[in-house]
Amino acid sequence: MDRNAENPKEIMKLDPRFDFQGPKWSPDGRRVVYRKNKFGSREGSIEARTIADGTTTVLYAGLGLQDFWWTADGRLIYSQAGTSEDTHDLWELLVDPKTAQRSGEPRRLTRWVGYAPGLVSVSTDGRRIVTTKGYHQTDVYLAELDSDGHHAKTEKRLTADTRFDWPGGWTKDGKEILFFSDRNGSFNIFKQSESASNPDLVISGREDSRSPQISPDGKWLLYIVWPNDKGPGPVRVMRASPSGGSSDAVLEAKGSFANGVSFTVDGEQDIQKGAARSFPDFRCPASETASCILAEAEPDEIRFTFFDPVHGRVSEAARVRALPAKFFWDLSPDGSQLAYGEFKSEENDSITILTLKDGKTRRLQLVAESTLTSLSWAAGQGGLFVTTKRREGSDLLHVALDGKITVLREDTGRVFVSPRPSPNGRFLAFAVRTTDSNVWLVERK
Repeated sequence: MDRNAENPKEIMKLDPRFDFQGPKWSPDGRRVVYRKNKFGSREGSIEARTIADGTTTVLYAGLGLQDFWWTADGRLIYSQAGTSEDTHDLWELLVDPKTAQRSGEPRRLTRWVGYAPGLVSVSTDGRRIVTTKGYHQTDVYLAELDSDGHHAKTEKRLTADTRFDWPGGWTKDGKEILFFSDRNGSFNIFKQSESASNPDLVISGREDSRSPQISPDGKWLLYIVWPNDKGPGPVRVMRASPSGGSSDAVLEAKGSFANGVSFTVDGEQDIQKGAARSFPDFRCPASETASCILAEAEPDEIRFTFFDPVHGRVSEAARVRALPAKFFWDLSPDGSQLAYGEFKSEENDSITILTLKDGKTRRLQLVAESTLTSLSWAAGQGGLFVTTKRREGSDLLHVALDGKITVLREDTGRVFVSPRPSPNGRFLAFAVRTTDSNVWLVERK
């Protein structure tokens, strides 16, 4: 647009399969530069598009790219997460401001461990770099519910460490929450009652064990094991006694998004260790006569399959066209319905209820200007618990099946995700994500 903020001109059409962030001008003002990521992948690129003729040049491509700055003296400064979620570095690459052609190989400027990558800004003379360094953690909280199940009383932080803790299912009697945590290095499975000060270790090992749930008949603890390298599958669904001990494989599933790539309300890539949106995943209903369901991701589709804790796969349950990185779902307590949501950047979010028997669907519209981050069915199918994220905060909601919304929690400093109600409807477990972030100054010699 012109200097009066009028007469806008389209520079390029955005492909909905990709996330575009951080548009900035090139040093000479002839190009717009942006970061491009495919949803559900750590692969990304920093690209420059010439305004005059629309040609696009890839300045750099790699994994875990975050922010960048192209200096007048021809250096592309960018922040990038390492192969581990715990590493974050600043790099520089020589790029000619006139031709947008790179020369040489990237040079590492910092070597930081234990922080998440952040924003980048460079002084006019190019000698000072300002960047943010942040540390994320998630904790499991419990809130007691009123008798109607629609309102939450006081909450209690259940996990007191500084690691990643994520709620799973509950024991059959609803007295203990199952959760998985990386407090021992890899993800192990624990259980803890509302009154206990410390959890009991249930499943340990060097591999990542996630998503613990109890089978409908109460005989088995089911969970997912990712391979040590956290790369693409196969991923195993395992079974063990509810008290722990030796485990047996139930089935193998196609693995993707093992690093837990998700996206914040403004589209920023958010690499969370053990994030709630990893695939494959599964849910087990409370009803003893219903079946557990496995969800596996294709590039633009989610495939649901009934499975038995002993015999494995049974039959296909449903297919939903959706981008996996933007998708959330849960199985109703009686096993008859799926509820799912998909973040759509150009329209308000909604929840779809799918009846498995006949494939019929209906929609519940969410609050405007909010981004769906997770959902779960309430006990007895009395509506849904939903978490959303706004630019100024996060909400924990109860959504009735007629669309009525009750706010249970709203916060500006915490992010709510992964609500998990107890089967007796007395408690609601949920994860709270917090971030500690500081601004750092790096001076180039």
